[in-house]
Amino acid sequence: MGKGQSVIADQWNRPLRDLRISVIDQCNFRCVYCMPAEIFGPNFRFLREDELLTIEEMVLLAESFAELGVEKIRITGGEPLLRRDLDLLVERLAHISGIRDIALTTNGIHLVKWAKRLKEAGLKRVNVS
Repeated sequence: MGKGQSVIADQWNRPLRDLRISVIDQCNFRCVYCMPAEIFGPNFRFLREDELLTIEEMVLLAESFAELGVEKIRITGGEPLLRRDLDLLVERLAHISGIRDIALTTNGIHLVKWAKRLKEAGLKRVNVS
């Protein structure tokens, strides 16, 4: 951050250093914690691919938050490993000035398929939930 730039803070004036980006609402599981039946019933419609934020939109948001002092990004979903362009997003996020850490929360089912590409793209940590 440059001299004189604003820092984003919470209601107690603590600087916010973490940004969570939900890259997709779909999941290959239907766990009651994340997807309770009373909300995600048989007629629930997930977003179409063209309704999700684009890589460019997510990068723009991350750049804006990095300028306000955010240093860490956590990628979540739904199940983020269902997003076909996830490695491209991680690579773009990894090149944002000020971002020191990129983490992913996943159910882990597709992790073997994605792990090497995501590490090479700049992913630092994985949380299997």
